[in-house]
Amino acid sequence: MSTVYDAKSLDEISIHFILCTERTGSSLLCLMLNLHPEIISPSEEPFALYLYPHYHKIVTWTDEDIASYVDDFFLLAEKNMDLYFTQRAAFHAELLANKDLLTYERIVKISYLNFYESDQKNKSSVRVIVDKQIKYVYHLTAIQQLFPSANFILLTRDVRDNIVSKSIRKLNWNKHPFFLTAIWKGAYSRMLVLPENKRLIIKFEDLIRSTETALQKICTFLSLEYDSKMKETTGVFEKFVMSKKHLIDADFTDKLLRFHTGIRTPLDESKIGQYKAFLSQKDLRIIEGKCQNQLKSYRYEDIAENKSSSIRFSAYQILAFLYRPFLLKLYLQLPLGLKLKLKKRRNRRKSIPV
Repeated sequence: MSTVYDAKSLDEISIHFILCTERTGSSLLCLMLNLHPEIISPSEEPFALYLYPHYHKIVTWTDEDIASYVDDFFLLAEKNMDLYFTQRAAFHAELLANKDLLTYERIVKISYLNFYESDQKNKSSVRVIVDKQIKYVYHLTAIQQLFPSANFILLTRDVRDNIVSKSIRKLNWNKHPFFLTAIWKGAYSRMLVLPENKRLIIKFEDLIRSTETALQKICTFLSLEYDSKMKETTGVFEKFVMSKKHLIDADFTDKLLRFHTGIRTPLDESKIGQYKAFLSQKDLRIIEGKCQNQLKSYRYEDIAENKSSSIRFSAYQILAFLYRPFLLKLYLQLPLGLKLKLKKRRNRRKSIPV
């Protein structure tokens, strides 16, 4: 049965964001947030930003507008919607049931409330939505315009450990430590332009070592009471995936569980400082030299005695700029119709047997 919302209650739900790069513990933090009865931290999808130009001016939503929104929402999806979102027909029916109160902000909130992270909680109890979309680091001006009341959790991890973790997991097309360092530096430099009263820095290391203190800070920042259940993460993700396994391919289920090993097991400090066994002293001097201002701003120890600023690093900085802010800004400027065509073509390619 479709949920019928109250306009006032929807308007009182606040939307905030986690800003980070890959391999910073963001999946773990979202899992913890979702254990709070008043928070939803959904699977990362950029729909709110990408659909805004086409739909935000609609004043009176028609059945046709809603059908179009649902089509575009699912087509632009980047994750497995069978796993992370309610069934398409149910979502469509819920929007129709609330047609008379819809505005763009409200349809975005109802969309967030239909992610599976809300399955085990009463939607009427949700007061806060915390979105973790890595792309938003490069669209901060647009996000602040769209959500002027939003606050931002800056989730960081020591650049040295971050690039080692990315290399081990083979993330990003370029695995060179200088390229990965440039990605880290570019992202975390951008975050620091946010006003201090709108941001909260949470370090991965503190989330692991001082979990309760870190979560208490986050709850205070979100104007919520801390709930100790947020620490009880062991087995939660695995239970969730297994409850949905009838909806997804068995190979995908196994791959997903292997990829998220870190959030299925007790918190482990062994990955803090792992760079010491992987990075050479020469590389460390260059990495720390390039990131010394950011390491200081985020309160990380800068230990190299002879930091270097080798000119070789500039090529990786250019590649990192082209790979992230340039391409993402270019894609954001594309009309929605072109985005949809590109996504359809990509989906067709995925469906072609190899």
